[in-house]
Amino acid sequence: MKHPFLKYLLTVMLLSTACFADPLKIIPEPKEYKFNNERFQLLNSSIQFKAIENDKPVSIAIEEIRELLKSKFDVSFKSGSASQIILKKDKIGKVADEGYVLTISKNKITVEANTDKGLFYGLQSFKQLLKDPEHQSYLQGCKIVDWPDYKIRAISDDISRGPIPTLDYMKLQIRRLAELKVNTIIHYVEHVVKTKSHPEFAPDDGSLTIEEWKEIADYAMNYNVMIIGGFQSFGHFNNILNTPEYAHLGESGSLISPVMEESYTFLEDIYDEMIPAFHSPYFNINCDETFDLGKEKSKALVDSLGYAEVFYRHIMRLYNIVKKYDKQVIMWGDILLEYPVLLEKLPKDILIGIWTYDPLDNFDEHIKPIKDAGFEFWVVPGLLNSRRIYPNYYQAPKNIRNFAKDGLKYGASGLLNCFWDDGSIAFFSLDWYGAAYGAEKSWNTSSDDTSFDRRFNSSVYGDKNNNFSKIIWKLSELAGLEPTDGLNSKVLFEKILPDSGKDLKLSLNEWDKVLEICKDAEKHSENTDLSYFAGDLDYQDLIIDIYISLALERLELFSAANQYSHALSIQKTDEFKSRSLTLNSIESIDGNIERLREIKDKFELLWLKENHTYAVDWTTDKFEEKIQEFSDVKERLIRSLKKLDSSESLLKSSDVRLSITKLPGKYFTEWMIINPITHLNASDLISPDYLNDMGGESDANPKVTQEFYYKSQKLRWGRFVSPYPDVIDMKEKFTDRINSSVVYAFANISVENDTTVTASVGFDEAVEIFINGRSVFKAVNKDGFKVDYQEFELDLSNGKNNLLIKSANTTGEWKFSFRLPGSKVRNSKNRYRILR
Repeated sequence: MKHPFLKYLLTVMLLSTACFADPLKIIPEPKEYKFNNERFQLLNSSIQFKAIENDKPVSIAIEEIRELLKSKFDVSFKSGSASQIILKKDKIGKVADEGYVLTISKNKITVEANTDKGLFYGLQSFKQLLKDPEHQSYLQGCKIVDWPDYKIRAISDDISRGPIPTLDYMKLQIRRLAELKVNTIIHYVEHVVKTKSHPEFAPDDGSLTIEEWKEIADYAMNYNVMIIGGFQSFGHFNNILNTPEYAHLGESGSLISPVMEESYTFLEDIYDEMIPAFHSPYFNINCDETFDLGKEKSKALVDSLGYAEVFYRHIMRLYNIVKKYDKQVIMWGDILLEYPVLLEKLPKDILIGIWTYDPLDNFDEHIKPIKDAGFEFWVVPGLLNSRRIYPNYYQAPKNIRNFAKDGLKYGASGLLNCFWDDGSIAFFSLDWYGAAYGAEKSWNTSSDDTSFDRRFNSSVYGDKNNNFSKIIWKLSELAGLEPTDGLNSKVLFEKILPDSGKDLKLSLNEWDKVLEICKDAEKHSENTDLSYFAGDLDYQDLIIDIYISLALERLELFSAANQYSHALSIQKTDEFKSRSLTLNSIESIDGNIERLREIKDKFELLWLKENHTYAVDWTTDKFEEKIQEFSDVKERLIRSLKKLDSSESLLKSSDVRLSITKLPGKYFTEWMIINPITHLNASDLISPDYLNDMGGESDANPKVTQEFYYKSQKLRWGRFVSPYPDVIDMKEKFTDRINSSVVYAFANISVENDTTVTASVGFDEAVEIFINGRSVFKAVNKDGFKVDYQEFELDLSNGKNNLLIKSANTTGEWKFSFRLPGSKVRNSKNRYRILR
């Protein structure tokens, strides 16, 4: 190009185009926006605020922006300044009640809205633009026209089954969620409310008084956030029933009985104190997953009237209590979908939360029955982090995105994004990506996912290197690996050390990949520079440390076992090297102990920054137990070394708890299992069909807590996770069993196409295996238990296949094992899937 000026002009035009093509760093992404060529100068400038400040949330938002302008740009505020920030309430039809118009030009920034709430949300967008680390001296001119898709944009935080946040952290959540334009919070409450009428069940170190609930509800109003009160009022009643004063109200341990008048007196007492503490027009009675209804005290009533009728009567008792306070009842919709007659009978002014956390392509089957029945409803996706070390970001975005679109299509009045924390490892500080994504989709269901991460890093954290979300996605890769499948927390404290005198198989499969992923995440963390909420990075680093420790525990433990085995083999011929190898084993074990101590201390500190002390020991005690296990091995190795120094033989590998060999593959260790069927014919345990009362072996598809009878013996299905990586030890699980017994174990195997796989089973005495109701393997073993005793072919159909194992035993050991040696398998609980 001959003309330098033309070259310069073209460069400027390209840079300008690139700048304008860049998305606005705002979450939720605005509906409409357009850049212009003007710039509003910020650095060292003087600005006049012309604002309506008679609304408290608006006044608070203005003050936050003033502080940000002063701290980041050294702005001064003077009357009569040429540069102005103006707030106006006008009639703007397009943006409705909570929308706004934000205009940035050379000397003026204007926020216009129909209401104070609209001005508040316009100011939140303005604040996020100011946080953008690329804006060091000015804001690019633009015009934003924005409004929400959903009237109710909510999150639900489980504060009852693990972490119970402090008041300070709850207030921080309110402020941060308000900036994301979330306007509603529901706390999932079981036993963590301390009432005057029933103070006994609430933990002293982790509950909120009625006065504290009032404080939170009042505080939230300053940020246009509505706190909705709620109390679990049917199932999931375990925590309260575990309190001696209330145990008699229970049914099978997890449900408050609907046949006792005292149950309703109790619930009304709680409602009478809780409901007035909140300003919202709603109250959430929950009433989901009522597994134990009809099991004990209510069995006769359910047998007489039917499950749906007894459930209906319970809901109506609660409905009438809530209505005394002129509140609208919210309840979950799972039982209504299971018993459609309830959709005809229940009052239509009940608001239904339609929930599922699966990443479905569409949610018609969940939404349409509720919609067609005439109920107001919310769609309820979620960040399902139950019993996980890390949230399921590999699954949640699709669930939230598609549920939000379908909810809008069918006329949902709200979107409630759920955070379930059952399991004590959870931190809300790990959930902010999911909270921001849910906030975005409840405001703008059609937002651009490709720009979300960059907008999230900038608008929430002011991330100067755009790296924070890279940590999240790198750690999420762990979900697809065999040892860290689904990021489940079971791996954290699974048995990796054999008992004294015993052997143990240990899987090393893909732990090297876990280590590689964590090292990459660590590099992203080191290159992350957050201007706001930098403490959230500490929680990501803890997760990295945990997974690195889990990988090194196994790799170094196996190395220690091998070195000690070598030391044993050469102790007579090369005592010096034998001693050196034993010292290496001690050093490896000691390294694990030090890492675990550091993680335990860091976990405890980060927990207490968010939460009350309640439940922290659920995890720290397990860390301490793990530390003591490794310390015991270290002490045994030192004793062994003393023997060598005294010209005696080293202790056997099993005596120092290092008799460890490699596990050959992934075994099925999570099942649904019944309690043993006993007092049987020892000569023929395997032939009878003991499941006749629930449809027989050919129709077995049990649910958790489902009960049935064999003759007069009551049997119940429950989840079971083996502490061992390869075997299911029935004698250890059922320590009080009587000889001559049968147990059934149930699981699912999902495949994408019809296929035949090789299965391997280990058993003692007798076993029968069914797939989709067909008996496919039956054998007797007189040689004693052996893992992988026999192989056979297993035909699987496209989709979900029901696997049932029937294990029989008379005396001695009672174990079984099962795996698919030629298949890559992943699982969640007792649901297994074969990868392509």
